[in-house]
Amino acid sequence: MMHQSKSVTRYFLADRSIGVLQNSFALAGDYLSAAAFLGSIAMYFTQGMDSLFYAVATLLGWVLLLLFFSDKLRATGAFTFSDVINTSFNSRRLKVLSGVTSLLISIFYLLVQLVGASALLTLLLDLTFVSALLVISLLTLFIVLVGGMRATTFIQSIKALLLFLFAFTLLFLVLKRVNFSFEELFLRVAAVTSFDYLMPSSAISSGIEQISLILGLLLGLLGLPHILMRFFTVKNQSVALFSASGTTLLIAIFFILNLIIGFGAVVLLEGEQLTGGANMTLLHLASLLGGGLFQTILAILVLITVLAVISGIVMAASATVTHDLLPLLKTEQQLSEAWQLIIARLAVLIIFIFGAILAYFFREMNLAFLFGLAFSWVASAHFPVMLGRFYLKGYSEKGAFYALLVGTLGVLLFLIFSDTVWVDIFSFNSLYSYRSPTLFILPLTLAVLWLFRERKVGERESIS
Repeated sequence: MMHQSKSVTRYFLADRSIGVLQNSFALAGDYLSAAAFLGSIAMYFTQGMDSLFYAVATLLGWVLLLLFFSDKLRATGAFTFSDVINTSFNSRRLKVLSGVTSLLISIFYLLVQLVGASALLTLLLDLTFVSALLVISLLTLFIVLVGGMRATTFIQSIKALLLFLFAFTLLFLVLKRVNFSFEELFLRVAAVTSFDYLMPSSAISSGIEQISLILGLLLGLLGLPHILMRFFTVKNQSVALFSASGTTLLIAIFFILNLIIGFGAVVLLEGEQLTGGANMTLLHLASLLGGGLFQTILAILVLITVLAVISGIVMAASATVTHDLLPLLKTEQQLSEAWQLIIARLAVLIIFIFGAILAYFFREMNLAFLFGLAFSWVASAHFPVMLGRFYLKGYSEKGAFYALLVGTLGVLLFLIFSDTVWVDIFSFNSLYSYRSPTLFILPLTLAVLWLFRERKVGERESIS
């Protein structure tokens, strides 16, 4: 493993010096992205109760992260996800595969944020989508290339505080329109939508689809590279544990606010044509309730929110390239500190290019739905291997490698041949109706991990 200089550790992990309060808000900031705010409100507006599935499942994911992984992650002294699962083996092939999967997941999650930010800027400044995408990329590149993890953490913390302030303001304005009565709000939702929005929509009406979606959202959080990275930036295990506790509370509060704001949008924006598409529901609601100035301030805040989340994602992806993949290309001598930082910043640029290209092709899709796909990928590939790393007796290099390979390829193939890509993008005939892969791929990954575990001699003899 290539030695990481103090400058590289400072750039990526802020010298492992982040405290409980700041990390709690930074973690919340990392999670409260374009999908969590813009996408969830849009989904309440277009699909009603579907958005609550996303909220409850991911909130439970934070609880699982708190209980099972938060302190253990910091105890490993890891730099990246690859370090966590490969500590006992120092396997070259596992490091390559885990680095590549982390990079792909980060790029996919990045495209979700770029779509949200670009759509927002398109509405705010009347730009084309491509122009807005270019502006967002340049702004975020500046934050990441100049400030590193310290700047990213600071921005995440401040914007999380501001986001809560505006969410509470929106909550007040929505409730004011319904006489501060929750009963009146939901009765009006029922009247407007004939109770349809208080039930799962056709998109997840299938029990199998619901289970698969919930599994993906529940377990996907536990392996997202940019979330895991936050646990490597803190001082010790207790800070990691308390950070996860604080973040879980913040996320729970935010989802309650989203529920009221989202159904408020259903009632108050009924029948309106939304410029910028459904993903801009929140901005139209802000304009209705608080006027143009309030909408502009909220738009700027959400834009800062997305920029901060993008910064965290890109930091994690760049760390993967610099720490996991780069050392495998040069083993005879260590790269200098200056070269490590140059390559880290070059990786940021390349990652942005790939993310921007994908964002262009996925620009019309609901952000919360894309967010769910990213989670399902992590749940099917990263989570099982992490579970094995900490809790499976006989956890082996071969099991980790093949489980990660099966999970990643399985999800990619499932998504390519699902209606999400096969029909919506390529315009081919549908092969199957399911859109969430977790229920189908996760059992395969767990089975591979179990089959390739290392058995004791006595156990092998009894089996044979």
